Amino acid sequence: MMGRVLITGGSSGLGKALVAACHDRGLGPVSVLDVAPAPDAAGGKLDWVLHDMADTRAQSWSALAETLQEQGPFDLVILNAGISATGRFEGIPLATHLAVARVNLLGPMRLVHMLLHAGLLAQGGRVVFISSLSVYTGYPGAASYAASKDGLASLARALRKPLRKAGNISVQLVCPGPMDTPHAARHAPEGARADRRSDPARVARQILELPQGRFVLLPGLGAKLAAVAGTLFPHMMTRIMGKVLFARLK
Repeated sequence: MMGRVLITGGSSGLGKALVAACHDRGLGPVSVLDVAPAPDAAGGKLDWVLHDMADTRAQSWSALAETLQEQGPFDLVILNAGISATGRFEGIPLATHLAVARVNLLGPMRLVHMLLHAGLLAQGGRVVFISSLSVYTGYPGAASYAASKDGLASLARALRKPLRKAGNISVQLVCPGPMDTPHAARHAPEGARADRRSDPARVARQILELPQGRFVLLPGLGAKLAAVAGTLFPHMMTRIMGKVLFARLK
């Protein structure tokens, strides 16, 4: 049975579903890194660690390293925390774009580096990077989000073989499409239908059940079809995304 689990961004959306799925399977203890305080129901096999992935202060990351040293090593690490920014690129404040890059890419990069340096990734464990369908399709209207998630996918690809050789650690990449989460609702274009988004609980189960040797997970038929279309017809898919996302944003 899988041992200690580390999940970033566990207070809402897919992260919350992952925490619940771990609980349902009796996995854990589970450590959750999140900028939000622990919910009242947290406890038992759940350790809630307040940490902002966008924080660039060395002392904050040093304190996190000390905390995780007491809780690890980790058999499963899921890099889930993420934020978005939608609209015209030039109309979004630069500070917002930089925050997206820090939370979605630089924070996970720093965390994985810390875990490796401190020996906190268990031999034979898994590191799961939650990226996006943007890896396969253009995302007009969400440029910094797409750039950060595509960068995260590149990081996963680059680390796959070295971590396998160093500690038999599996690196895995998940590229979900839109999910029915509060975050997706905040950034969806006007009139978007929530019933067409994926169920985060179902995606969470697929992540936990992902075979050790498999690299990429595209949850659901819609994500698979979009990935194939984006690979074969990239310009067409970018135009479609422009119509369904960018053109409908306020």
